[in-house]
Amino acid sequence: MMEEQNIFDELCGCELCHQAPPDRTENPRSRLCKRCREQAIRYPVPWLFLPVALVILILTVLAYIRMPQSLSDYRIYATAEDRIRQGMLYDTLSELEETARRHPDSTDLAVRLVTLSMDYGCYDFAAYCMNTHLAGKSLSDVTYGEMIHFQNILNSFYDTQEELEAAAELLTEDTDPELAVTILKEKLQDMAEDPKMNQALVWYYLAQFADSPEESRDCLLRCLEEEPMHFTAMTDLGTRLRRSGDLEGAQGYYEKVLHYEKKEPLACRGMAILKLLEGDKEEALTWARTAYENGPDALYVRDTYLVTLWENGMTEEAGRIREEMDEAGTPAEEDTEALLRGEITLREYYMEEDAL
Repeated sequence: MMEEQNIFDELCGCELCHQAPPDRTENPRSRLCKRCREQAIRYPVPWLFLPVALVILILTVLAYIRMPQSLSDYRIYATAEDRIRQGMLYDTLSELEETARRHPDSTDLAVRLVTLSMDYGCYDFAAYCMNTHLAGKSLSDVTYGEMIHFQNILNSFYDTQEELEAAAELLTEDTDPELAVTILKEKLQDMAEDPKMNQALVWYYLAQFADSPEESRDCLLRCLEEEPMHFTAMTDLGTRLRRSGDLEGAQGYYEKVLHYEKKEPLACRGMAILKLLEGDKEEALTWARTAYENGPDALYVRDTYLVTLWENGMTEEAGRIREEMDEAGTPAEEDTEALLRGEITLREYYMEEDAL
């Protein structure tokens, strides 16, 4: 009996099916036959799980489809400051704003957008983004305090503009030009004593009414003390240094702007003029074209592009720009025409105190 039991255990000893001997080819202590072991390893999937698996599969596919855009958006958010330091301020802010539109519930993204706009003096854009992407969002106490600080700066900025516009509206066409300048300058000097006014803006306009190049330069420096990222003040200061013959100092201010925005029209125009004065007409054309393509209506950009095209022998394209200036109601001025006729030199045109 014992032997028969041992034989039975040997031939039908699988603990699951009791129909086959245990398969001990890989494990001498195995208690399952080969078929049962393989079935035990391949856990059968209950049919009720199939719909769940299908849903998971669909969600996974959708996640992979959306992942490239999500990764791209995160990269825009995470690398914003690095890209600005590489000279892509305007493109970076624009891409951040588009990303904020795609993620309207993201408070962090909206805060980053407003903060960077304020840090680099883009006040109108900051105000727009604050109203569009931050209004109605819940903020932490610290972030709320920072946004209130920005709002106070914007209020001061727009209040200062309104104050100046109101003063200008009191003047009439019959007001003597010298008297008008005196009135506006006195108004600005009063505003410079008012802490509620945006002092950077006040000092920038005071520079426009200065009685001498030295006074104008000092006012622009005061403006930059108040707002170090005032790009227009930097380019103005560069232009005034260029007029006085300090080409190296002028280039330094243009490059400060270009460090953050390599396509800034006024800074590119300034570099084009410096390259013309150095005799590098080809590089001058590159700078002038960049200025024209990114801000044709900026101050004297078309004039500089016209001159640079002419200096490079591109008379046909220069003629097109001249026509464009006429159509825009800003024809080339007499000293520009004199330069093109060869009656004055580039140095006389660009380095006199009353030059453009």
